[in-house]
Amino acid sequence: MPVPMKPSPSGSSTATTSEPQQQQQQDKPTGAGIDTGAGTSRPKTEAELEADRLYEERMEEEYAKREGGA
Repeated sequence: MPVPMKPSPSGSSTATTSEPQQQQQQDKPTGAGIDTGAGTSRPKTEAELEADRLYEERMEEEYAKREGGA
């Protein structure tokens, strides 16, 4: 279904978009279905692995404190 456009300076107010323009918009996927690469993962760097290890150690210590002090 054609979409009405704004009136042109010449006074024509019934212009509509053409079919090729609509086809171009349909060729590009948009929305939740497009592949953005967000679900892909990469190997962690050494710094990230070390940060993960330290975080896990600290969480274990925190849980141990709570179990022993509660």
